[in-house]
Amino acid sequence: MKKIRTHAPRKIGLAAWSKQFDKIAEETIRKYKYYNNDEWGIYFSPPATFMVYGLRELKRLKFDNSLEALRMWGFVFNETERLFRAKQINKKLIATMGDLGTVPVLVMAFPDCIPFYPECLWWTPFFKESTELLDTASKLGIPEATCFSRAVAAAFYKKAYFPRPDLIIASTGASCDDYSCVMQVVENMGYEIFWVETPCRKSPDFFLSRPKPQILEKSSAGLVYSKILEEYLIKEYQRIWQVLFKLTGVNNPHRLTETIKKVNTLRRMVMEIKKLNAEAEVAPLPALELMTIEFGNLYGYADFDEWVEIVAALHQLVQKRVEKGLGVLPKDALPIAWVTPSADPFLLNLVEDLGCRVVATEYVINQSLVPIEENIEPLRALARSFINASLIGTTEERVKNIKEKITQRQIKGVLITNMLGASHCAMETRLIERLLGDVPVLAIDIPAPFGITQQIRTRIEAFVETLR
Repeated sequence: MKKIRTHAPRKIGLAAWSKQFDKIAEETIRKYKYYNNDEWGIYFSPPATFMVYGLRELKRLKFDNSLEALRMWGFVFNETERLFRAKQINKKLIATMGDLGTVPVLVMAFPDCIPFYPECLWWTPFFKESTELLDTASKLGIPEATCFSRAVAAAFYKKAYFPRPDLIIASTGASCDDYSCVMQVVENMGYEIFWVETPCRKSPDFFLSRPKPQILEKSSAGLVYSKILEEYLIKEYQRIWQVLFKLTGVNNPHRLTETIKKVNTLRRMVMEIKKLNAEAEVAPLPALELMTIEFGNLYGYADFDEWVEIVAALHQLVQKRVEKGLGVLPKDALPIAWVTPSADPFLLNLVEDLGCRVVATEYVINQSLVPIEENIEPLRALARSFINASLIGTTEERVKNIKEKITQRQIKGVLITNMLGASHCAMETRLIERLLGDVPVLAIDIPAPFGITQQIRTRIEAFVETLR
């Protein structure tokens, strides 16, 4: 086998990546495959391949130049093909929506069941630099003042972005209300949806005002909650277990115990990567790769086992770079926190190019980052982990960790990316601005695809100047 040449860490574009890819040995390319299939499971490709397939924004993006990052991008961009392949080999596709990270753990406990999140398609119009999905959603009756998750309805309508799921599990209640309305449109198209109620996590003040004493507990993240919430979630997860049992004919709780251990392995690695990135003198990975790693916790991009291997390789890469003091951004890059994920990936590149470094995030997916208890009954463990969810509590609780980092002077500013219509954006953004007012805060409304204007760039430049 040829020796794989390593390069000094930096961010590169499509042309540079294609040149580096030409030097990668065939044995290395064929080494990595999804669903462990030698015949059609190879996914190692340069990003330019996917630009040709229609992801036009890739020509504007910059990527980490490591082999490990290249492997990750090939896997992530290959997901649509992977889902259709899964269907062809008789795996069952389960659309899990709204809860962001817990229901997939249940799904993966059943043999040959592949969970995926259709709402993650909200990035697709931006990667494609196309409003086709959003325009189709408008024709389906979903107004423009709705979150970009409306692209999901168009994807279900077009039947081209993923195969028809064998089961759709969607959360409602204390969830994103725009997404919930979008899924009602999908249901009206004729898709049968198994709805799961996600209860709200009331604030401690609420319980103190109750005439009847409540049994209160503390989550692993230190959040106070009523025991009733935990018991309610367990009953909802029992309902999901029964519907999956009916679909597969399998009822083996031991598989759930083993799945939780596997999920915890991934979650611990991702948290370690985030910690190393935040504490290193030089940023070992760019923000775009870090966000992609963090979101992989939700479901492993439809092949969890391979995703764990990919993140393990990235974890080793980050450790080596930190040990050697190597990174991809200047030493004087300004540490900021990023609140709410950006639907447009280009913004992550842009903010770094203008002198910032993302060292803390609140992407509304805290529930997928915390380890799940392994020494109690599995469904209760899942309920307790989900109770840490960003989606179901107060704004104060959501930004608690960011506030602590501001107090410890680890963060010089906060960037909020806001989406029109989304309940966790339009209503919550101003509250977050007030709560995090001890440092400069910039809130940006994400424009439609290819809509980042000079005005937005100027606002970010001005924000960076206030941090210096």
